[in-house]
Amino acid sequence: MSTIKSILSRIIIHPSCYFLIVLSFLSGYFNLIFITTLLLLIHESGHFFTAYIFNWEVDKIVFYPYGGVSKFTHEVNCPLKEELIVLLMGPVMQLIGYSILLKIPYFYNYQEIITTINYSILTFNLLPIYPLDGGRIMQILICYLTSYQLSFKIIYFISFIFLSLIALIFFYNPTINILLIIVLLVVKLITEKRNINYYLEKFILERYLHKYKFKKSKIVKRTKDFKRDYHHLIKINDKYFLEEEYLLRKYKDKL
Repeated sequence: MSTIKSILSRIIIHPSCYFLIVLSFLSGYFNLIFITTLLLLIHESGHFFTAYIFNWEVDKIVFYPYGGVSKFTHEVNCPLKEELIVLLMGPVMQLIGYSILLKIPYFYNYQEIITTINYSILTFNLLPIYPLDGGRIMQILICYLTSYQLSFKIIYFISFIFLSLIALIFFYNPTINILLIIVLLVVKLITEKRNINYYLEKFILERYLHKYKFKKSKIVKRTKDFKRDYHHLIKINDKYFLEEEYLLRKYKDKL
């Protein structure tokens, strides 16, 4: 029971959601909002329970109009496969929940609405815009190919391109919903972009504090070239340094 209370205390409803709820009452679309919220809860539960299996700690779950963001406290250097599974289980659980809702008698008269909302949420959430699921999934896939730092730069660039496309849609079909989504995503993306130095420093510091055993290795020239799931050999001029030795020299005067 205490665990449930602890989780509930970390659920945050963005103020824009209350604005949308008031609009739903005034316009007679409350059932639409109710179904949307239910599917979002199912979606986020997929992330949460999978993260729980991997012993991640819940930081907070923030609900926005037509989407939610789960924040967990976990090591940046956790296996890429593990983080990918946590992200994918949100959409997977939503599809399972959607199939179940269609079989519940109470929702028989709303099957068309449920289907529309379900695939709208999935399509939106899987857009390659950080920090949506699609953006995070794409960043992980990029991490398989390049350094952790460069993966951020690439996903931010891709995110701004897709945000520009959404802005074009708004230009040709201006609606309050699209405008609200654009504003929220721009604010979140800018906020995340400002946190990049924190993520990078945490990524390196974890490697200094913990002895990770990665199966793959790579020769690099600087920490900016470090990749997730890799152990590194640092080449400086004609000398090679083990990652542990290099980081010890880097942090011995800081800690």
